[in-house]
Amino acid sequence: MPLAQLGLANESWWTDGPVRVQLLVTRESDLILVDGDISASLKFHCSRCLQECAYAVNGAVHLTLEPAEGGARSEGAHQLQADELEQLYYRDGGVETNDVVREQLLLSIPMRVVCRPDCGGLCPSCGRNLNEGACGCPAPAASRLAEQLKRWQSGKS
Repeated sequence: MPLAQLGLANESWWTDGPVRVQLLVTRESDLILVDGDISASLKFHCSRCLQECAYAVNGAVHLTLEPAEGGARSEGAHQLQADELEQLYYRDGGVETNDVVREQLLLSIPMRVVCRPDCGGLCPSCGRNLNEGACGCPAPAASRLAEQLKRWQSGKS
């Protein structure tokens, strides 16, 4: 399915192809079970050097949804108990699979995507991509916070 169908067309990442989804949705009594796989090759701008990079999503989906009707779960605010934190609910007798796919896709993306683990990023002075070589700018002076942290770590605060 295309990202637009999932409501994700305007994100800071994109894909050249569709998000591939294979789901088996079954019902056991009042529970809805969702099992399957989601895969996509997403494109991002590296969080450090801003170059385009790819990130592969290959995830399994295993969800159990309970009906939301009844008790404090259906409406209003209430304090969640520890056993409720992992539980998912559905309303009106069914589940919207696009919502499940969108949620699982978003949960599989890291907060920051980098083109490679040792990415040098951009020079804070001139903006050169440090993966392409040094720029010759002087090393930036340590901030006052960094100096305080070093003193604190060494026990000389």
